[in-house]
Amino acid sequence: GSYSRPAVRWIEGAYLTLRPSFGEAGQIYAYRTEIFWDAEAGHLRFAEAERADRAFAQAGFVSMPNLSGHTYLVTSEAGQFRTIILGRATRERRMFGLLSTLQVGAGSQLVPVACPIALVPDSQLAEAAFGLIGEGHALAGEYRAILDMALASDFCRWRG
Repeated sequence: GSYSRPAVRWIEGAYLTLRPSFGEAGQIYAYRTEIFWDAEAGHLRFAEAERADRAFAQAGFVSMPNLSGHTYLVTSEAGQFRTIILGRATRERRMFGLLSTLQVGAGSQLVPVACPIALVPDSQLAEAAFGLIGEGHALAGEYRAILDMALASDFCRWRG
């Protein structure tokens, strides 16, 4: 979308990003997403960090079209796209939505996969942990409650 920097300053910053693990049932994958203004390009961008699988860290552009009120984090690499669609931010600036990407399948096969996702401003957390967060982890309950808000509060819908 076309927008000025002052209109989007509220979204700039570092976020704890949570999604279900694709490989480990019941676990949550946690990493950091930084949203920032790219002065040279004249628009918002994002970059991921603190990923256990650093080779798959994503970076791309942020789109905030007024029409839907949603925020899109889009990676485009050699014609391949990964998209995160986030609903309007809560009063706490938390954002919830849906991730659509490719997961490594058998051998070199890539399989389309989608899941709920949550972005929480880093400043709201007393502590954060990154990587795979299993049931025994001290932050597992808090992370699960945050991630469950994506579906429970109708920020995205899952249809089978």
